[in-house]
Amino acid sequence: MEMNGFMGGIYKAAEWIMRLAIVNLLWLGFTFAGLIVGGLFPATQAAFAICRQWIRGETDIPLFKTFLSYFKKDYWKVQRLGWILALIGFVLVVDVMFIYNHTNPYVTMLAMPILLLCLLYILTAVYAFTLFVHYEMPIFRLLKHAVLHVLVRPFLSIGMLITSFGISVLMLRFPGVLPFFGVSVPVFLLMWFSHTGFVRNEEKQQSQAA
Repeated sequence: MEMNGFMGGIYKAAEWIMRLAIVNLLWLGFTFAGLIVGGLFPATQAAFAICRQWIRGETDIPLFKTFLSYFKKDYWKVQRLGWILALIGFVLVVDVMFIYNHTNPYVTMLAMPILLLCLLYILTAVYAFTLFVHYEMPIFRLLKHAVLHVLVRPFLSIGMLITSFGISVLMLRFPGVLPFFGVSVPVFLLMWFSHTGFVRNEEKQQSQAA
């Protein structure tokens, strides 16, 4: 029996809370089942893929079965993507540590450019995973498109970053919610912003082709 009005709103909110909590627990379980190294990137890809389905209106899906299916799908491809991004991130961290621990004024002048590069990297990494679950394309082409999305839609990208940062800070003030929503809520928000940009691009391409 479908509920309407206030009670219907409460029921729907409870459903969404439960969905997000289950996906977060699945992400934790699959990540640690893969000893982190073997599970982190496929589990993250699976969480993004499920959130994409929700955003597209497909909310009545078996969560464990669907998560497992996405975890196994393109397992080695998403591992390559994840480790490429991890390697780039490691190089950037080393560069930041070198610059901020150096006293040479010519080296410290690189502080702002390297921070902007780090911001570009973070947004590119996010778009890489959202593009991965939305389109079928080779990894290096995917990374190129991820960078282009950051540059072409800067306001959407900045809004995505600010919103996710704000939610993350809020949850850190209440650490008890992290095991249930620490990953699923930011992933859902990031997927929503990205999906909005993808749909706009597709609509623009269709209008130009008409």
